[in-house]
Amino acid sequence: MNFTRFIPLVVAILLTISIITYAQATVPSSKTAISLRVGYPDSLDESDIQDLYAVQILKSQGINVQSTYYDAPPLAFDALVAGQQDIVYDESDGSYGLSGVHANTTCIGGYMLSGTFLAIAGDGITNPQQMLGKTSEDFGPGTTMRYLNEYWFKQLGIPTNLNGPSPNSVYLKNGGENYERVHDLETGVAQEIVVDDFILADVNSPAINNSAHGGPFHVLFTSPDDYYDTCYAARDDWLSNPANALLAEKFLAALYEAQRWSISNPQQFVAFAEQQLPETPVSEIEFASTYYPQHYTYWPYGLYNLQGNQSLGIKFNNTSNFFIAAGVITAPIQNDSAQPFGVINKYFELKSLQMLPPYKYPDQSWVTATTVANIQSWVPSWMGGISSAISTTT
Repeated sequence: MNFTRFIPLVVAILLTISIITYAQATVPSSKTAISLRVGYPDSLDESDIQDLYAVQILKSQGINVQSTYYDAPPLAFDALVAGQQDIVYDESDGSYGLSGVHANTTCIGGYMLSGTFLAIAGDGITNPQQMLGKTSEDFGPGTTMRYLNEYWFKQLGIPTNLNGPSPNSVYLKNGGENYERVHDLETGVAQEIVVDDFILADVNSPAINNSAHGGPFHVLFTSPDDYYDTCYAARDDWLSNPANALLAEKFLAALYEAQRWSISNPQQFVAFAEQQLPETPVSEIEFASTYYPQHYTYWPYGLYNLQGNQSLGIKFNNTSNFFIAAGVITAPIQNDSAQPFGVINKYFELKSLQMLPPYKYPDQSWVTATTVANIQSWVPSWMGGISSAISTTT
């Protein structure tokens, strides 16, 4: 057989393969993975466990999230400003420009509608006045927990200091992360700690809530729920790129979808959280699965597009008043004082919510008549609202 007559055909086949290979190497695929860097202010816990579920949602969309956990809230925010992260969960309130210099960042959304922290006192202390001469531990300067500690004591006219125990004031001390503070409370290093709400599960049991462990314990303060205390923040220069803005919107949409999943499926959430938090007591996870949605810490409708007394204008004004009362600033924050997107911008969150179908809040064990009334008051009808299975007289 004369092979030479097949040479043009072989060449044509090789050329076709080369063209296809080149095209695959040079033309972006719709399935090409996109990276998104997200920073968190401390170690992974129940407060942000749904973020890991959202990561799975985003991965199915070709978005790979690289999560970094820092030792303190200011470190996470500094990493954002330095360009090391694209989005951070901000518990330092750095986006509000509280130091007097705005860092050109913007709060783009969040899901913790109410205050997420509380103060637990030991040694049988039940009255804030009993804290004179005692030590209170929080997450240190520049954190929401420190602002809360200053706010609570200032409201009652109780002096504080940052130097050491004093008989006429309360010593405010940096106690590190949640479990370090719990240890200090149980060993008498501190007589009060400011922590995430879920820590209640660790000190409520009879085996712990006793004098042998530094108790009995009592909730001394809870966060006010009429101001913004945390948010997801991004740099303005990063958001100015339309591709990044869309990425931020998809990230928020996945977060709200994850919230809806956990609220509708609390037992599945518990099983998922147990896998992600293998060293966390199951009782703590189970406690958070109902306590957090009951107190609007797990919340499926975002923060900045609500109505009534949760509307952006009212709550932003309350936030300014909170920081003034805490002694952090002396004049109100203006939402348009930072360009180009402001301190808080509701439109990224709005677009993310519009990516999702309306969500009817399900009939769950924690739903009360107050829950129903609040959702009806706060949630615009286009977002969903109350399920028809829930009686308005629940």
